[in-house]
Amino acid sequence: MSDVTTSVKPKLAVKTLLCPISGESGALAQHPDCLIAKGFLGNGISIAPVGSRLVAPCKAKVMNIAATGHHITLGASNGLMIEIIVGKHAIDGHGIGFTRKVNKGDIVSANQVLIELDLIALKHDLPAIDVAVLVSKGALKLTPYHGSVRAGEDDIMQLIVKGA
Repeated sequence: MSDVTTSVKPKLAVKTLLCPISGESGALAQHPDCLIAKGFLGNGISIAPVGSRLVAPCKAKVMNIAATGHHITLGASNGLMIEIIVGKHAIDGHGIGFTRKVNKGDIVSANQVLIELDLIALKHDLPAIDVAVLVSKGALKLTPYHGSVRAGEDDIMQLIVKGA
């Protein structure tokens, strides 16, 4: 009897994420928070916002949302975990400038408003208002798109994920 080894190739899927806020997207290393810039919280992009609506980049479940509204975690299909973090030291502002439109446990559709931002107040109170869009779990490969982007209209990254 001969040993026949068969390997099962995992099924992979390509997923794209919509831009959650209008602005100028760039390399994550440009983010003013060093933990984010060095990729300790996940891989992704940094956006210098010009818009005030933060929208869902895909259909997902709100896994967590900070009481201050500056940090939201979304769980999407294929085990994908997406973190969206607004500003540097935003937690010190106690939520001023953030209006939450969703709660933990909500199922959101792509382009649904998650948080509305008062950019004037945030620019006054925070050292930086850059938005980090991070994938902390579930992506085998991430390809970011840089340049001018519009919330809910333009793709900001392409992901290779496990699944059909």
